[in-house]
Amino acid sequence: MKKLTVTAAAMDRLRKYMSPDKQIVLDFDDGVGPFSAIGNCNLDANYRLIFVNRDVKLPDFDEIVSSNIGDIRIKSEWYASAQFEDQMELRFDPKHFTMPLVSPTKILTDNVEVVEINEPLKTEYSGTHDC
Repeated sequence: MKKLTVTAAAMDRLRKYMSPDKQIVLDFDDGVGPFSAIGNCNLDANYRLIFVNRDVKLPDFDEIVSSNIGDIRIKSEWYASAQFEDQMELRFDPKHFTMPLVSPTKILTDNVEVVEINEPLKTEYSGTHDC
């Protein structure tokens, strides 16, 4: 089973988004799924940690990753999950104000964006978008 460890510094950064009425999604923006219309903040491998209402159905995110902040949903499609190793870590880099996603062998991305969605999903959204 895949596992993501969120460091203490990253957890402090995410605490304001965490809530029992939210589910957590780690989205690799590959153009598939309800979050592709959100856009991104950089041209790198675009990973976003999305906090969305628990009652939203997310059939594209059909794999569960265990983490110390709760279950995180990801896409099981090979192109979306192939880079995600069995042990990953989400860190906070205060010097660059970024959240790198790393494994024991590589840096998957230098910055995971954090997005909070507080309303039903539609083509456009209004919510917090933290780059």
